Amino acid sequence: MKDLIKPLIVAILTWEAKMVLARHKPFIIGITGNLGKTSTKDAIYAVMRQHFYVRRSEKSMNSEFGVPLTILGERSGWNNPVRWMFIIIRGFFVLFKKNYPTHLVLEIGADRPGDIKKISEWIHPDICVVTQFGEVPVHVEFFENRDAVINEKGYLVEALKSDGLFIYNADDHDAQKLLTKTEAKRISIGINEGADIKANNVKVYGTPIEGTEADIVINGATHHLVLPEVLGKSPVYCVLPALAISKELSISPEVACASLRESDKPKGRMRLLSGINGSVIIDDTYNASPKATEHGLKTLASIETTGRKIAVLGDMLELGEFTHDEHYKIGKEAAKSCHKLYTVGIRARVIAEGALDGKMDDLNIMECDSSIEAGKELVKVIGPNDIIYIKGSQGVRMERAVKMILSEKHEPKKVLVRQEREWERR
Repeated sequence: MKDLIKPLIVAILTWEAKMVLARHKPFIIGITGNLGKTSTKDAIYAVMRQHFYVRRSEKSMNSEFGVPLTILGERSGWNNPVRWMFIIIRGFFVLFKKNYPTHLVLEIGADRPGDIKKISEWIHPDICVVTQFGEVPVHVEFFENRDAVINEKGYLVEALKSDGLFIYNADDHDAQKLLTKTEAKRISIGINEGADIKANNVKVYGTPIEGTEADIVINGATHHLVLPEVLGKSPVYCVLPALAISKELSISPEVACASLRESDKPKGRMRLLSGINGSVIIDDTYNASPKATEHGLKTLASIETTGRKIAVLGDMLELGEFTHDEHYKIGKEAAKSCHKLYTVGIRARVIAEGALDGKMDDLNIMECDSSIEAGKELVKVIGPNDIIYIKGSQGVRMERAVKMILSEKHEPKKVLVRQEREWERR
């Protein structure tokens, strides 16, 4: 029965969303890619919210359910059929609303082949943003190869309106491949290569650590950007498209940078939190891919501290045939980045192997079966000025380890991912 009801609900929600778009004609910004989609979406919203009536995808609602629900202004009904019935009823009345958002910021993802292709048949963005790709992309397990993942993302670029704008990462050769998918205007963003909007001098600021800062070059002029409570290049990559959009929508760079500084910081994405015993946590627990994990470890290695650097790394899921090699590579990187390593899960045991081969002392490596076990072990050893980097795929629930070592100054439900009642039951 469930297999019959799900497609029916998706079909009804999609029909309602199509009708709403046709009726209200909002300006659409579509975001896809492999890394940083949610943080990029949130940054764009932060820049636009004071200037337009704008709605964004909630959290990571980027699927065949999430996209129409965002357009309708609804949240998931989870496994409750009564909730879904009321969502559908309310969705119909959105057609007749006089006060509908003028701008939509939609995150659009792909877990399986065809996901974005289906959505792109009825959504035609005014602006399309493509974020980074990893050498081994997230969800590659369900695709024929990595090129198939990139091609799937390309459907949204093809759906871009002819007078629209394509924003892509100049540092990512895969994103650049998608330039052939559209004749629309384009703006490039980047850190390492020449780009229309470029970040220079990306670095950590504050003692103790407070966040990340950079100099942003737009039209030859330099603007200082400060991002409190987040670390590394990844958050900078995520805000650069927002600055490109602010330029397109005539929002001054100074105002845009101020909005980004004051915006709510994303949970579980290189988020700085205070830990027990005067430690610092880098909470990167939303999800994990090889490229993002490597970035997190390199960021950990670059930080100066009088304490120890501790990495807590869980399984990276949905990597298919790349699973063993990518976990091993992360272990080699960990050996160069931290003093102590904790692994969580069966796949992550290969991280320990890589760390050992990277000349890390086996006395500084501990293998755990669950995030809770890792949390219990961390409580025993964390000291003043220790920096703890924690990451793993969603299914490993690494936020549970963060919760166990979180300072009392933080309220878990306000700063950690997956604290909703529906997740607590899993």
